[in-house]
Parts: sequence; C-alpha cells; structure tokens
Amino acid sequence: TGPAATAAVWERWGVDIALDEINNAGGLLGHKVEIMALDNHCNPAEAVNVTNKLVEAKVAAIIGAHCSSATLAAMPIIKDAKIPMITGVSTSPKITELSGVGGNDWMFRFCPSDQDMMHALALYLSQHSSFKKLAVVAEDSDFGRGGVEAFAAAAKKSGLNLISTDFYPQNQPDFTSILTRVQQSRPDAMALFQLGGDQINFLRNAMQLGLKIPYTGRVELGGKNMQFIEAGGMEGSISAWFYSADIDTPQNKAFVAETQKRFHSIPYLQTWHGYDSLKILAQAIREAGSLDGSKIRDALKKTAYRDVMGETMRFDDHNQAGKTVVILQVKDRKVG
Repeated sequence: TGPAATAAVWERWGVDIALDEINNAGGLLGHKVEIMALDNHCNPAEAVNVTNKLVEAKVAAIIGAHCSSATLAAMPIIKDAKIPMITGVSTSPKITELSGVGGNDWMFRFCPSDQDMMHALALYLSQHSSFKKLAVVAEDSDFGRGGVEAFAAAAKKSGLNLISTDFYPQNQPDFTSILTRVQQSRPDAMALFQLGGDQINFLRNAMQLGLKIPYTGRVELGGKNMQFIEAGGMEGSISAWFYSADIDTPQNKAFVAETQKRFHSIPYLQTWHGYDSLKILAQAIREAGSLDGSKIRDALKKTAYRDVMGETMRFDDHNQAGKTVVILQVKDRKVG
C-alpha cells in the first residue's frame, strides 16, 4: 500500500515469474523457494518493522525495500542481522555512498542511481532537445531530494537552467497551486521526481488546467500514465529510465511474452526489478552452495549475472551493478 502500491504489484509479477522458473527447474539446494511478502507502505518507520519481522523469520535474503527511504531505513537492520538485501529499483545516491566499502557490506543494488540517470539525461537533453529552462517538482523524500540534487548538478554541467524547484509532502491531493506557479514561469519542460500515485494526480491536474508543457526527469512514460500520453498531454516528454519492454534481446522478448501471457500487460521496470532480483539471488545461492548469509553475500560480490536486457552485471566495491540508462521520448502520442 502507499504511494508505490501499483508499482509494487508490477514488482511482484516479476518475482512470481522468477519464482516459478526456479521451482520448476528443481528449486535451490534441493528445496522449493518460498517468498515471504510484507508491506512497508513505502514508509521508513514501517520498513524498520517489516525488516525486523523478516529477520525474525530467518529469511535467507531480502528483496527490497522498493522506495529509497524504506531501503535506507532497512539497511542498518540487515547489517546487524547479516542478511543480504538487493534492490533494482531504489535509486537514491545515498545507497551507493553507504554500501560496500561505504560501511554496509550487506546491501546490493543493480540499477543505476539517480546520479547515473541524471548525468545521462542532462547530456541527452543538452544535445538532442530544445529544453533549456526547466522547472522541477519533487516529493519531499529521499527519492525526491536525491533525484533533484543529482539532476541539478548534471543540468549545471550540461548548460541547462533550473528556474524553479518545488517540494511537496507525499500523498498531496491537489497540485493546482504548484502548476499555476510553474505555468506562469513558462519553462521549456517540467522535471518530475515523484512516485506513481502522486504523479497520476499531478498529471491529471495538469490536463485539467490545459498545460502543454513537456515533462522530463523521472517522469514515467508508460504504465498508468499512458492515458495522459494517448490524450496528448505529455507530447515531447523525455525521461531517463532503466528498463524498457522494447529492448530487442532474446531474453527480454521471452520475459515480455511471459508477462503478457500471465498478467495481460507488458513488464514495467518494477517487473524487471522483481524478476532479476530473485534470479540474481538464486544464482548467488547456487554458487555459494549454502543459505548462510555471509556465503551468499560473498557469492554476490563475485557473481557475473546476465540480465533480461542482455547486460552482464558485476558488483563494484560499493556493491553496485548495472549502469544501463534508457532514454524514453513521447512523439505522436507514442513512447519510443
């Protein structure tokens, strides 16, 4: 539940596909894999409660905690419990700073951080778009503030001008005042750093006000936002992402086909995260030959895992892997 509830459902799709693949192939170390799923509401305090419950249950490893604030809150607990945790969706640069040689040797991430994505996005915008003046709107969270900080630094290097920055508390019901103020400043685009529920409300408000300003930053160009894309409300938008169902590899084609068959939908980046998180852990457990946390951690550090996009992941000394950034753009009411 909470602001990432829909995205968490998409994540579970990927976990379930991977789970069936692993168990249908005989499981791990002679046993079927079981998933214990708990809801942290995308809330740091609840993430502490949930992580403690997983520790008490003596799980072998943890996938999570989806939202950066929740992941950061869980990190001291997994360190004390000596249980490895992996994420492919929490993007706060703080996770990089604190993991591996940063002090927490039990936290692993295989998606780009906001720093990586915003560097790629700002470079692309400066070379391939007409965006020069940008207004920023972000949720007041580790995800929002981390994304804005990374984007501001990258934008400055690439010659982009951030003319305003607005932060708001999660679950804000109405964005009319922010949108009215932004509209008056006439930016070339709005850079958004907000989770799914708030983003839908934000885009709906913008459509109601008749705004014709493209979006950038971490705006989601797909999922439930397709309704706004197809209605013409997001034309010209450009976003940095780290997965696309359109990437043409045999592994991704098979993954897309299985997701469509089972869930009547293309996979989203959260689906990819759930799938590859469990598959990476399974590979590490096989290579470790054990469910001991220290041995799984050590195997993760050495593993070379090929993801569904065909990229080979290896964790660095900050336990970070995966530098692939995908640039998405809306043209003629379609995402490419």
